[in-house]
Amino acid sequence: MILNKWNYKKHIYESYEIPNNWNCKLYSEDMNEIVNCPHCGKKLKYGDTYTSLEIHNNMGFGFGVCEKCYKKEWLRRMKGDDRNVNK
Repeated sequence: MILNKWNYKKHIYESYEIPNNWNCKLYSEDMNEIVNCPHCGKKLKYGDTYTSLEIHNNMGFGFGVCEKCYKKEWLRRMKGDDRNVNK
């Protein structure tokens, strides 16, 4: 599956590929549905995800990410680049 990931240096979206068997969601009515974080693949309940600042669909809506990856996104956003932070 190909998603869009924001590049802070270039100020554009770039293609971001995730495995086809991952269940990454923009939205779910079932807060207990098990989904994957599109950054690290961690499985968690949709209701425990945070809206990604970086990984979006074509309309700019963010996918659900885990707390650890969401914090890393904030660090990259504050730095204004897409370098890996504490990987």
